[in-house]
Amino acid sequence: MVNPTPTPPPLASTSSSSSPSSKPYLLAPEDLTSTLSSIELLSAMWSGTDELEVTAAAEATIRSVAEYLQLPLETLGDAKSNALKERIADEVVLGLKVRAEPAVQDEGAGGGVWVNVGFRLRAVGKEDRVRMWTSAKNAPSWLDRGRVEEVNAILAKGMAPAEAGDEEPEDAVGQILNAIEEVSEHILALPSALPSTSTTSTAADAANPASIPTSPALTTPPTVQRTWYYLPSLSTKTKRQDICTLAATSTPPLTGFLLAGKPGLIVLEYPLPSASPTAEDLSAAALALAAFWSTIKTTSWSDIPASHKKISEKLAQDPSPQAFSAFDDITDWPEVERGADRGRKSDLSKLIVWLDTKGLQGKWIIERCLGVGSWDP
Repeated sequence: MVNPTPTPPPLASTSSSSSPSSKPYLLAPEDLTSTLSSIELLSAMWSGTDELEVTAAAEATIRSVAEYLQLPLETLGDAKSNALKERIADEVVLGLKVRAEPAVQDEGAGGGVWVNVGFRLRAVGKEDRVRMWTSAKNAPSWLDRGRVEEVNAILAKGMAPAEAGDEEPEDAVGQILNAIEEVSEHILALPSALPSTSTTSTAADAANPASIPTSPALTTPPTVQRTWYYLPSLSTKTKRQDICTLAATSTPPLTGFLLAGKPGLIVLEYPLPSASPTAEDLSAAALALAAFWSTIKTTSWSDIPASHKKISEKLAQDPSPQAFSAFDDITDWPEVERGADRGRKSDLSKLIVWLDTKGLQGKWIIERCLGVGSWDP
């Protein structure tokens, strides 16, 4: 889906002449290949609904770069290759949505902040080949101009060139993801972007199962905010156990499950204080889930490269009855036994049936979260 991307700041070179010599030099093929790979990787990672903005012009430029890189060597320099080079713009800009509270979709903090990533395709002096910024014009109402400047300072620092003496310069995608993670944590800490402490405390206390007296007559399960997440890869047992432990020890405890593989699937249920939660209740739930993932990334996953920490929210369901009584690693459960392809893939049909027994629409959920096919363990 093509959407308008905020207009980037002016570049150093603004020449519009059609003469080949009037444009800055195109980057070397190996640099263009690396840039194209970075664009493709980020586009794949921000593949959810309303996560990525790319203009039609940027898409055309990306196609032109890919076509140019496929040209035979003997055709370089002829009229066709020169015309193709002229169609390549100075820069391609991607808009990536950064969410501090992934379960909230309104104009509050959970609506997210659009971060623009510009990839240079032509050499202009000593300008950085990748730059990142956010625009005050397109920022949500709670992110005033002063806070926009704070975000831009974080982004600029994150994309600063490696200092002399650094053992190994970080790749572009790694830098981008680290900068975005810092922005996400910064947004999460903004006072006006979060519910008040008293509201959060009240919602947490009311939703804590330990504070609700048990009764044989109580048959209606509590209402939860259920959110489904996609991870490119989830395999290490110790890190899976860390997720289970943190879910069980959170206040209030979170329920759901994780299924390891490439990709991995995780669902988290946050208990709500009533069957008709208020906006403040949902905001408290969103904050708790965001804090959950922030803790996982900074503790259990602290040794993992930033490029491997991407977690995509695929589905946030409306408040509904709790479907899971605890949080479990179901990877080796017989209900989702790895029965296909010589035991190397999870049997999606069994998973779908198992979800159906939980009162969930298994087929619809799996199609929304994982698409078609299955995955490697």
